[in-house]
Amino acid sequence: MIRSIIKKYLFFCFSFLAVHSFAQSVSVNNEALNDYLKREQLNGSINPDHSFCVRPVQSNNFDSSAWWHGYTKTPLFNRHSTFLSSIELLPFTLIQQANSHHPYGWNDGPMIPAAGYQLYMSAGIFAKWGHFSFQLAPEIVYAQNDTFQTFLTEYSDYHWNNYYQWLNRIDMPERFGDKAYKKILPGQSSIRYAIGGISLGVSTENLWWGPGKRNALVMSNNAAGFLHATINSIKPIQTPIGSFEGQIIAGKLENSGILPPDTFRVYNGIPMYQPKNNESRFISGMVLSWQPKWVKGLFLGFAKTSYLYQSDISGIADILPLEGIITSNSEKQNKKASLGSVFFRYVLLEEQAEIYAEYGRSDRSASIINLITDNGYPRGYVVGMRKLTDKRANRSQFEFAAEITQLELPTATLISQAKSWYTNDYVRQGYTNQGQVLGAGIGPGGSSQMMDISWVKKMTKIGIMFERVVHNNDFYYYSFANPPDVTRHWIDLSSTFHADWQYKRFLFSTEMGVIRSLNYEWWVIPYSGYFENGYDFLNFHGKISFSYRL
Repeated sequence: MIRSIIKKYLFFCFSFLAVHSFAQSVSVNNEALNDYLKREQLNGSINPDHSFCVRPVQSNNFDSSAWWHGYTKTPLFNRHSTFLSSIELLPFTLIQQANSHHPYGWNDGPMIPAAGYQLYMSAGIFAKWGHFSFQLAPEIVYAQNDTFQTFLTEYSDYHWNNYYQWLNRIDMPERFGDKAYKKILPGQSSIRYAIGGISLGVSTENLWWGPGKRNALVMSNNAAGFLHATINSIKPIQTPIGSFEGQIIAGKLENSGILPPDTFRVYNGIPMYQPKNNESRFISGMVLSWQPKWVKGLFLGFAKTSYLYQSDISGIADILPLEGIITSNSEKQNKKASLGSVFFRYVLLEEQAEIYAEYGRSDRSASIINLITDNGYPRGYVVGMRKLTDKRANRSQFEFAAEITQLELPTATLISQAKSWYTNDYVRQGYTNQGQVLGAGIGPGGSSQMMDISWVKKMTKIGIMFERVVHNNDFYYYSFANPPDVTRHWIDLSSTFHADWQYKRFLFSTEMGVIRSLNYEWWVIPYSGYFENGYDFLNFHGKISFSYRL
């Protein structure tokens, strides 16, 4: 009854639109569905020309998958008319998660690092009129945002001053205010014009560039999506030398508006806190993936972005992603920040496996030449693999996956200058949107090692993931390594049970994790003995989500 009423209401609201075909995007925030599509490619059920290194991908490229096939072909209404054919309801998505002691988790779009309960909701419509498409998928986020222990007030002014070397170079609050957090965002919405294999438009969708599963150096869904103009491929574009996928963006990054803690502190008579420019930042970037026709399954690519305050835009070179080709006045004056990477993904269909890597630098756009010939620059990498066993009689398989991410600075000189990933001396909100980094969710100076073992059958996946995360080792070496104190590394050891499954029109996902945080906030209990327990906590992380195809 309710579903029928909704359909009739939207029919009258949108009957002026003409819709001929459907090609809404597969939201990057739907991790279960994205993971399933990549898994199906390894099983040979999806075109091997898709790199999955430029996301979101378009749904009409993957109609062979069962749940998605029904999803993309269920219209809100249908009329045989050249003026009006159909409008489609997007799935209703609800995500709930909670942390018992302190924030844990990333790659959750507009949701924030928070203690306590948190809720995400999204729904919408998709319509197409000739070459134009319209996707409206707003998001609602609510976080209880409970209090938790942040950087300890017991630290001396010396350590607080060291900590401010990072706080002054990035807009990444530990806690998002002192009240409940509430946001209504445009979410995964877009207006596009498509012709051939190319789409032009304006969007607020989350993006993911590169082959990584848990982390991406340049662009991920760790933060809320931002408003951007886009030119992108909507399917692999075939050429005599192979197929290409890519995207060019220009957009606007927003600040969190949250001040660092204890802004009144001084050190040697000098205030530690340095107020930031409150302007919005302009971002431009591009990603390109090439599948050479001579080596099937191999994808080679690069990603790059730059950002600067809007008032510092000096010309066309600041608006387009032309770093390394044209040097703008803002770049010459060090008012423009850049970062980039090169990557590969190799799909071995006969082995039902993939290997991938991404390598980049955070001080400028990366190229093969400057990665090889330069030295002493801030670098980082992501390396990973996935392997599926042969299908058993009941069509089930086992999946083994692993990934390593490293963002720690390579030299003491860079550490002494606080030149960490996603930070900047001039654009001092760094590479963030609404207070969260746009790249790897482990953040500046972090590293992680992940291993996952799962049982899979079609869209069902049940497994356990083990992960080790080291928090901002750049700050650790800056503040605690002279004299050396090897007991202070802040390390999270997690074991997370996860499951995805389909039931009729529902797609469910759940996570239940136990995280042991060692030396939380780099604090150790004084005089407890060299190998005694430090300031350690047990944190429980739970997450459950479902998408319902209307």
